[in-house]
Amino acid sequence: MVAPRLQNLFNKIPVGENGKVFILTSLMLGLCAIPVWTKEEKRGHDLFSQERPEAILNSQEKAMKKFDQSARKNRINPADK
Repeated sequence: MVAPRLQNLFNKIPVGENGKVFILTSLMLGLCAIPVWTKEEKRGHDLFSQERPEAILNSQEKAMKKFDQSARKNRINPADK
């Protein structure tokens, strides 16, 4: 039932066969990408993410700041000698 309606709609597109294929392929790729654009998860927490989670990045930044502060405090100044 749905296929004849889609075929009629497909035939109403005023471009050649290659243009119709391009338009429908773009439409299908866009529909498949909707879940990626509308995700509510934080960065790095989804299944295929290559990024580090925000909590890890925040803890690493905090550790680096603490290390920098202790390094500055323990640094030997040539003027102190």
